[in-house]
Amino acid sequence: MPQPKLQRQKQAKTVTSQPNATANIRSFMNTEQGEHRTATGEHTASRPTGVMADEAADWRRELAESLQKTEDNICSRLASKIDDIRKDLNQLSDRVTTLEHTREVTDTQVQETFTRHDEQLKRVQDAILLDRVYQRKYNLLLYGIPQSDGESAEGCVRQFMTSKLGMDQAKVDAILFANVHRLPRMNKVPGTADPIIMKFLAYPAREEVFRLARQNGPKLRDLRLSLRSDLPPELKAVRGKLATKAYSIRKDNGYQTRISERGITVTLEYRESADRPWKRIRLEDNI
Repeated sequence: MPQPKLQRQKQAKTVTSQPNATANIRSFMNTEQGEHRTATGEHTASRPTGVMADEAADWRRELAESLQKTEDNICSRLASKIDDIRKDLNQLSDRVTTLEHTREVTDTQVQETFTRHDEQLKRVQDAILLDRVYQRKYNLLLYGIPQSDGESAEGCVRQFMTSKLGMDQAKVDAILFANVHRLPRMNKVPGTADPIIMKFLAYPAREEVFRLARQNGPKLRDLRLSLRSDLPPELKAVRGKLATKAYSIRKDNGYQTRISERGITVTLEYRESADRPWKRIRLEDNI
C-alpha cells in the first residue's frame, strides 16, 4: 500500500539528521583535543628554550645544595660520634694504664711482702734450729761399739775413753754424766749396733773428750768407731752427706778431711797434708 506523503517526509528527515549528529560529535571531540593541545603542547612549545635550561639549572643547584647540606649534617654527626668514641677510648686507655700501674705496684708490694715474710720465717726457723742445737750441746754420740745384752752403756763409754782415746783413768772416773744409754735408730740395718748417747754435766769435760776424738780420727776410722756431736735430724742428714763426700776425698786423693759444726752450719774441710791449711768445700763442689 502506498505510504502517505507526510510519513515519507518524516522518514526522510530522520535519515537526514543522523549524519548531522555524527558530525556534531566529531566536532566536539576535535574541539576538546584542540584545547588540550593548546593547554599542553602548544603552550610548551611556546616557552623559550633558555628559560627551561635556567629552570633545570636552578633545580640541579637546589638539589646539589640539599644533598650537600644532608652530607654535611651526616658528616658532622659522624664526626661528633667519632670524637665521643675517641674520648671514651682515651679515658679507657687512661684507666687501663692506671690499672696496669696499680697492678705492677701491687705485684711489687706483694713480692716484697713475700720476700720479707720468707726472710722473717727463715730467721725464726734458724732461731728454733739453733735452740735445738743448743739443747744438744752437752751431748755426744758414740758409733761402732758392739752391743750386747745386759751391757752397761756408761761402762762402754768409759772403756772407750781410756782404751781408744788414751785418757787417764782418774780423769775418766771424774767425768759426770746426766745420762748414758743406747739410742735406737729407725730403719736399722740388721747386725749393726745402736749408737750410745751421753749427756755430760760439765761442758769442758765434753769438749775435752771431743777434742781427743778428733785428734784420733784416723785411728778411730780404722776401728770403724766415731764420736760425733748430737745434732737435730736435718743437720744430721747434711753431716751424713758430707761424711760420704769426705770418705771419697780420702779414698781418691789421699787428703785429710774433717767436718766442722758452727751453730747451724755444717761444713766439710780438707787438706793435702798436715802442714797445709784447711780448705772448705761444698757438697756440690769437686776438688
